[in-house]
Order: sequence, then C-alpha cells, then structure tokens
Amino acid sequence: MSATDKEIRDLYNRYASMVHSRCMRFLKSDDEAWDATQEVFIKLMASMDTIQKKESIYSWLLSTSTNYCLSQLRKKQGVEFNEEYHTSESNGLPQEKWMIVREVLKHFLAPWDEKVRQVVIYTYFDGYKQDEIAELTGMGESTIRRHLTTFKRKSASSGLRLEDIL
Repeated sequence: MSATDKEIRDLYNRYASMVHSRCMRFLKSDDEAWDATQEVFIKLMASMDTIQKKESIYSWLLSTSTNYCLSQLRKKQGVEFNEEYHTSESNGLPQEKWMIVREVLKHFLAPWDEKVRQVVIYTYFDGYKQDEIAELTGMGESTIRRHLTTFKRKSASSGLRLEDIL
C-alpha cells in the first residue's frame, strides 16, 4: 500500500490530533507529544508498504503511538511504566486511591511483555472491549483473552487482583 505525499499529508491532517492526544496521555508534555506525533508519522511513511490492508491506518497509528510513547518513557525514566500515565482527574479516582493504583501498576506492569501491558492498558484504562483491542493491535481475540487471563491469574497469585483496586 504505497502512498503519495498528498496521501500522507491527508492522513496527517486527519489523524495528527488523535495521535497527539494519545501521546499527551503518556508524555504529559505538549512539546514531547508533538515530537512523538512527528515520529509516528515518519514511521507511517516508512511502513506504508508493509501495513496489511485489513489493518486500518487508525489502528496502526494508535498502536504505534502507544508503543512509541512507552518506549520514550522507558528511555527517559528507566522504568517500564509511567507512574503519571493517568491523573485522578482523567480516571475519576480519588487522589489517595489513585496513588495506590499507580504503585500497583508500576509493580505489576513493569515485568510484563509490551503486548500484555498494551492489552491491560487498553482494557482497564481506555475501556476498550476485546474485539476493539483486536482491531487496534492486530492480535486475535483469543490472544487478548489469554493475555488478560494470564495477567489476572499471575496478579491474583501474588495476592492482588487489579480489578479490586480500580
């Protein structure tokens, strides 16, 4: 699926604000979010020939922007998960409860594979359903269920279920 400059420009005009918003949720800096947005679109230009037809550009951009931002946070902070990913204003939790949730997230998401973290974030924080996550990530629904089941089982075996604190 090759794209012309005009097609890339049209995609940028259509999706840049969505990518920027996604990046802001992770990076919490307008300048860093715009830099990340530019990087994601550079990756899009380089990947247009390899994007599967069944995979929508929207899904690819959402997934790539999430992965890029998580990667930037790892480089910047030296941790696997940004403790400031959500504020109490964005998730509706009281500040005290959010501080507990944040610590649990740092503890439980850090050792997980990036795909599992992505599924957990999409499920518990973005509120996506499994079929929506499948469309966004290109994973099968059975893979998503397996990731969530494994995550829940291993989390519970350590004495805590994420659902109990959210």
